[in-house]
Amino acid sequence: MTKQETAKQDPWERRALLLHLGDVLETVFCLSQCADEYASIGDAVKGNDALAGFSWLAFIDERMTPRDFIRRASGAFFVWPKALLDETLNRPMLANTVRHDLFADNAKGWNAYVEERRREVPWFGEDLPQLAKSAAPAHEAKPSPTPQKHKDEPATDTPSRYSTWPWPDKSDDA
Repeated sequence: MTKQETAKQDPWERRALLLHLGDVLETVFCLSQCADEYASIGDAVKGNDALAGFSWLAFIDERMTPRDFIRRASGAFFVWPKALLDETLNRPMLANTVRHDLFADNAKGWNAYVEERRREVPWFGEDLPQLAKSAAPAHEAKPSPTPQKHKDEPATDTPSRYSTWPWPDKSDDA
């Protein structure tokens, strides 16, 4: 695929990943409502009609507890919203967090999950490092110290990392 063709596909691939993220969030919500009723994901899928419609749950280790799944899915996908808005996608990171947090000891499930994702996002799961690393430590980062402003100093506007992509710069509208 040429660079131009890749650029044309990018918005559709991001959309597909965002829709999948929505399914993940819905799954986590549904499981949070019934987590104490089931001993495993397999039991929850069999016993809860709301969960049966999420095909990707079939790839998760059916012995995983619902609470463990909720924790792992949260870790696997919490970086996706910001990452999907970055101008350049970090493709390996998007897949790697999922592989590490949800499929660590489940290669068969991971391969089936990747196959399903690739129906809409052909590059998903490519070029991953052999050792998966989680994005989990990202939320433990120490906040940087806030510089003190003097009241006589003019305020500086630091542009947001989302100021233009995928939307045009507001100053271009004038």
